[in-house]
Amino acid sequence: MVAEQPRVLAVDDNADALYALSKMLAHNGFAVQTAASGREALEKARAHPPAIVLLDVMMPEMDGLEVTRRLKADTVLRFVPVILLTAKDSLPDVVRGLDEGADGYITKPFKPEELLARTRAALRMRAVYEELRTSEEKNQELLKQLSAQYDFNNIIGESASMKAVFGLLEKVARSDSPVLITGPSGTGKELAARAIHFHSSRRDKPFIAKNCAAFTEHLLESQLFGHRKGAFTGAIKDQAGLFEAADGGTLFLDEIGEMATVLQAKLLRVLQEGTFMSVGSTDESRVDVRVLAATNRDLRKMCDEGTFREDLYFRLNVITVELPPLTDRREDIPLLVEHFLGRHAAKRGALPKRVTPAVLDALRAYRWRGNVRELENEIERMLILGVDDDVLDVELLSPHVRSERSDAQGAGTPAGELKHAVEELERRLILQALEETGWNKSTAAKKLGISRSSLISKVQQFGLEE
Repeated sequence: MVAEQPRVLAVDDNADALYALSKMLAHNGFAVQTAASGREALEKARAHPPAIVLLDVMMPEMDGLEVTRRLKADTVLRFVPVILLTAKDSLPDVVRGLDEGADGYITKPFKPEELLARTRAALRMRAVYEELRTSEEKNQELLKQLSAQYDFNNIIGESASMKAVFGLLEKVARSDSPVLITGPSGTGKELAARAIHFHSSRRDKPFIAKNCAAFTEHLLESQLFGHRKGAFTGAIKDQAGLFEAADGGTLFLDEIGEMATVLQAKLLRVLQEGTFMSVGSTDESRVDVRVLAATNRDLRKMCDEGTFREDLYFRLNVITVELPPLTDRREDIPLLVEHFLGRHAAKRGALPKRVTPAVLDALRAYRWRGNVRELENEIERMLILGVDDDVLDVELLSPHVRSERSDAQGAGTPAGELKHAVEELERRLILQALEETGWNKSTAAKKLGISRSSLISKVQQFGLEE
């Protein structure tokens, strides 16, 4: 298979010079396209982007410098190397040409071997440009995928409380102010923060999340603000912090209520002045970072108790987004279940499974202390246990979820109370027999007067795993 000839666009308003240039290039294995003016060059380059442009500088109407500027302003043609052909070799002219974006220049009259060598070098540069262009396209595609992943539509809910949250998220995404996201653990505070970032003007800049409860005071300070070599034992080199890493983008601080008061003062300064000092440094650094914070604690009460700075609270609390607990929006549970079933099926490349109406009844009746996160964990557990089933039924639910369903069904009736009491007695007797026999199920079954298979079924029902 014959390799495709690299296409060169040669541009010169001197017909004789252009003819000689094109003949020399063609003789040396290049496919040559010619243009006699700057405007013609732009038209031909846009119609059929070349591998390289050899461009005369001194041309009427539109000179080579203006053509270069327009080529480099084009989203596609800016990746095409441009070599200027100029009879003027003064330093200011050369600098101006390079400032406009040219990748090199050759002084007229040139030697054919020099021009060919520069042309081949520019083609090698084009390979680098092509790699850069491909990388940019991949980055843009990844950014689109991330933006889609954190679209507001992916925060599941049709309840009135969630519709109010969606409306607020869309509004705050357009601003640049701090946002305080509140709500119980597991309600999706980080998901909301990511949605705000990817719908803001900072979407193509970093989004960095940090849990303030996961580090000691001194380690968190170093993580956030960086440190200088020798600032403390083990600081063997300068280390940039997350504020520097997030410059231009968004920093999400989860569990902000766990931050030590000393760090609260430094955070307040960043929010007010946009400046901070790294650990061990006396020099101020300036950053442009939007701070989103989240907590499941009552910061107002903490201010009254003196454990959270009131001035920081008011600075963070410009806009508050409160995420409701799952028990306050039980009507969203079927939607969430369908979403989680679909997401886990996509991970496995399989068709989504279904749950029975009895499962949905049980999930709606349960008190979700861990909120949406606990619900997703429950669905994942059912999928693991029911790997061979197309339809997931109530026996795959955790015992405590089934127990609350039974309580809800039998609550308020003598029969329901009796059933609950019998089940509780049965659970205690089985647990006692297992403990007395060292969790030997065969021996425990004989002691209880039931078959081993019945015992195993009861152990699973009551969640009595060793």
